[in-house]
Amino acid sequence: MDRLGDLRRLALARLRVRSARLRGERRGAGAHAAAVHRHPYSSRPFTFTLDYWIAERLPGAVGFPHGVLRGPELWEAAWNSLRIVGLASLICAIAGLLIGYVVVRGTAPRVAAFLRQVSFLPYLIPGIAFAAASLSLFAVARGPMPALYGTTFLLILVMAVTHLPYSSRSGIAAMMQLGREPEEAAQIAGASWWQRMRRIIFPIQKGALVTGIVLPFVSGLKELSIVIMLTTTGTQLLTTLSIGLVDYGYTQLANAVVLMIALISFTMTYLTQRLTKSSLASGLGG
Repeated sequence: MDRLGDLRRLALARLRVRSARLRGERRGAGAHAAAVHRHPYSSRPFTFTLDYWIAERLPGAVGFPHGVLRGPELWEAAWNSLRIVGLASLICAIAGLLIGYVVVRGTAPRVAAFLRQVSFLPYLIPGIAFAAASLSLFAVARGPMPALYGTTFLLILVMAVTHLPYSSRSGIAAMMQLGREPEEAAQIAGASWWQRMRRIIFPIQKGALVTGIVLPFVSGLKELSIVIMLTTTGTQLLTTLSIGLVDYGYTQLANAVVLMIALISFTMTYLTQRLTKSSLASGLGG
């Protein structure tokens, strides 16, 4: 319990320091301007520079002495973000479609209503409260459950549960638009439940699956309140790297990381829709 209390106090202290520094930051210039100007709030042409992106050495930057593209910090955070958020989004998509299948095709109205409400519940809980609850629950070992604080598994689990409302609503809407006839024909032909899901439901609902992946992926990639209390040095994400640079006072470097988040979100969304020949609108019933 002493360890759990220390972790809580450490997390709250980090939040107070970051909130105080964020309140002291000037707002008004965009992230792009702050990432390419020597003086972020000046529009004079001679202040433009790419030093914050590619410089080998930044004068006066002790904690982050190079451009964001030079050191390993950005690439490690980007890899962590892609694999953690990507796995969580895939879990969300499959779970959301299965929830939609049970809600629409199930023969137990109470079970369907329970799943519909429970899958939407994480949307109603504030992110920082959900993170604090996860920290209290998994910071120490409880019976056969080991301590998960600082592990990739905990981040994937929390991300998947937090963004389940997006994929579950997409899955329910998609299954309500699909008639029973194809599945009943396959059942008459002797296909098992898994064969019907793999050969009929999943291919037909490809748009809903893509939506169930892309929406949690985009939301999770820019998520901060959920992960700020759960990440460690080995599980640094792009958002926590950005807020860490803000803590050091490196506004230009922090906004460069924010631009990388936007670029990755756009690129992955575009490639996913192009490769699967689907769109977010089709998955949402548009």
